[in-house]
Amino acid sequence: MCSTLTHRISTPSRLHFTLIDMNGELGRIDGSLGLSIQDPCVSLEFGPHERTVVRGGAPCDREMVLAEVAASSEILQVEPGIEILIRQVIPAHQGLGSGTQTRLAVLSALNQQLGLNHSTSELGTMSTRGGTSGIGISAFRCGGFLLDGGHSVRVQKQSFAPSHFATKAGQPPLLMRTDFPTSWGIVLFIPSRHQGLSGSDELDFMLANTPIPLDEVQSTSHIILMLLLPALRELDLETFGSCVSALQDVGWKRRHWMRPDIQPLRSVRSAFGATDGIHGCGLSSTGATIFGFFDAATFSDDEVSANLRSELRNGEATPGRIVCTRANNSGMQLAAAG
Repeated sequence: MCSTLTHRISTPSRLHFTLIDMNGELGRIDGSLGLSIQDPCVSLEFGPHERTVVRGGAPCDREMVLAEVAASSEILQVEPGIEILIRQVIPAHQGLGSGTQTRLAVLSALNQQLGLNHSTSELGTMSTRGGTSGIGISAFRCGGFLLDGGHSVRVQKQSFAPSHFATKAGQPPLLMRTDFPTSWGIVLFIPSRHQGLSGSDELDFMLANTPIPLDEVQSTSHIILMLLLPALRELDLETFGSCVSALQDVGWKRRHWMRPDIQPLRSVRSAFGATDGIHGCGLSSTGATIFGFFDAATFSDDEVSANLRSELRNGEATPGRIVCTRANNSGMQLAAAG
């Protein structure tokens, strides 16, 4: 059989600012703040085939997509018969949501190819993702700047656990979704020698660091509700950036910056703070990607990249890749190939 690539799907990646309530005394845990971004992304072309064929990308990318085809086929209870061409993937274990976006992209490809007619919301529920943070699923569905309300301790989730170990918790309610300003650029530093936590390492870290004191949860909530969200609505980039930085020093995010494996990235954090034009500095999810913001009407991507590269060099920071991007305010895109 001669296959034809008939469709292309692309998904955003996401920045995860912080988990909000890792205390639970009020009866809810988790809660997340995050942002969908354009680059890096998952971009796949696909079409019919008598068996599963994955082409393009690096060997590790093909292995990952093949594994997702197998997992997604089991979820959908189908025999796949699909050819996938990898155009781009999100770097794994860098705090950008690669696992969720790849799972949802492959589920959507099979759903389209086999005419299953599941809605995007249904696919999100089927994905078994969202057991801790709902930002990844919401980024896929609708893009934008996102806030979710975590999980009910009484009904959904009785203990602290990463999404991989909380597949039956269900998705948290999306409390807010708004477009992120297109005039605000986003600068990423993706380290080449460091990764975030995953699997049993992430579970062990979460169990060792919960519950956190209630006053830190309250401080995190106060920064988000009374400073960061108003700054976003009022297009106050300076205050917004300072809030992102403030979240690094309280609550759940503070504990990640205390990890020994993250210590080498403190020089990168210092470089962000010293770079002309960059507002704020955050660690996405468990790392290792670091992000900040800039006024794209004042500084070009090239200027911000050059300024940050200069500061990184001056501080002898860890090696990595600088990416300038924008928010994704639409979510995943599925269209005919070509």
